[in-house]
Amino acid sequence: MLKPLSGDQAERLRTFLLEQGYTESNLRQQIGLKELPASRLRNLPRLKDLTREPNCINALLRWFWMGLAQESNHAHRLVPEWFVSLALDCGLLYEENGRLHPEAMLFPMGKFVFAADHTRKIDSSAADLVLWPNPTSRLLSRFTVRRPSRATLDVGTGSGFQALLAVEHSDTVVATDLNPRAAAFAAFSAQLSGIEGIEFLVGDGFAPVAGRKFDLIVSNPPFFLTPAENYLFCDNPLELDQMCRKFAREAPSHLNEGGYFQMIGEWAGIEGEDWRERLSDWFEGTGCDALVLKGYSQDPAEYAEEHIRSMTAASDEDPRLYDSYMNYYRKHRVVAIHGGGVAMHRRSGTNWMLMEEVEHTPKDAFGDLVAEIFARRDFLLAHERDDQLLSLKPKLCPQARLEQAFQPGKEGWELQDLTLRIPKGINPFMGLQPAVAEFLMRCDGQRRLEDIVSDFAAKVSTPREQVQRECLEAVRKLIERGFLLC
Repeated sequence: MLKPLSGDQAERLRTFLLEQGYTESNLRQQIGLKELPASRLRNLPRLKDLTREPNCINALLRWFWMGLAQESNHAHRLVPEWFVSLALDCGLLYEENGRLHPEAMLFPMGKFVFAADHTRKIDSSAADLVLWPNPTSRLLSRFTVRRPSRATLDVGTGSGFQALLAVEHSDTVVATDLNPRAAAFAAFSAQLSGIEGIEFLVGDGFAPVAGRKFDLIVSNPPFFLTPAENYLFCDNPLELDQMCRKFAREAPSHLNEGGYFQMIGEWAGIEGEDWRERLSDWFEGTGCDALVLKGYSQDPAEYAEEHIRSMTAASDEDPRLYDSYMNYYRKHRVVAIHGGGVAMHRRSGTNWMLMEEVEHTPKDAFGDLVAEIFARRDFLLAHERDDQLLSLKPKLCPQARLEQAFQPGKEGWELQDLTLRIPKGINPFMGLQPAVAEFLMRCDGQRRLEDIVSDFAAKVSTPREQVQRECLEAVRKLIERGFLLC
């Protein structure tokens, strides 16, 4: 367990690491450390070779990136005495048989430094492993709606990644974790990163914040759909996807009106059951609108193989482990494992659910796009009647692009399809008929939709009632997808 730092100690460590080049950009670009040591990658010899020169930064990297012990006498010649003394006092290092051993990894990311366990703890199956910010954590951070929040909660904080990010737009931040080591590591990460004011609590799920409400709740829960129970941070202790369901059902009671709950999770694809129907039970009666963005689906056999390879060292137990996974899936008739993002928005009134498959997850932050989806759906609810839509002055999104695809025909190139796209978006494309594409060009933000429909009906010599019905159906879809602005 890492021990808390004083303000002066944290500032001295942070300044020293920065001066020595222990930063994300320097590690990646100058030194070439683009991944952590992993037994399955067999990359430790290469990483050791990259840090072979005896100097201060390489000594730090061998301790806090690679998890290697170093001779005390050798280390004292490379690293200031005060640093070694402070690292021993706070638990970053311990000395044994003339060697200095690292107790934690220091993971620089942007302006933060996160304390976590070294990768070797995965091979040793340490249940209370504290993970570094991994791709799932980064996905949740990009997915999160970033707006001013009076109070933000990070459930299952791990190394504290989401909590530290939330400080920039939150009056107060609370971070909880079932694992006491994780809460201690996250608090250490905050100190080392110069972040103050986060309340770190230990407990299961929402239990530590009973009776409290928040404007934003984020969570990267233990969602793996496996029979394994090795790690607190990822192994789901409930059957199949019930942990994620539990969070979705419990979070709304801790949300203020207008608040958001967002998590990354996985759910089971059951034989003969539509995945949307399975998830609808998560949200019904919660008092929240719900958005699910399904980013991937995986065959159970591939899922089992991937998880066994990534979470355990190769051994003679592999066949037994694989069989246990597959028997688990067959018992529950699992034919796929789906994964993605869940966002819930607390709102009085009749609530809606939207579940979509996303072809490409945005590489940049897309929380604003998530908030826009909720806003557009709310707008359409407020304009349900045809006469309400007809009074609007819609405008085609300036970033929209129309793409044409042609195929060889008897008399040359023949138009195959039209696709409307927005360069940045969650579902940034939509197939169109030529008539709809022409109709869209009339949406300039100056004329009422009622007048546009009348003019268009006259041009195509079609009864106005039919044109209005078809245009309004298309307009609703285009507003929902963000192609039309009102």
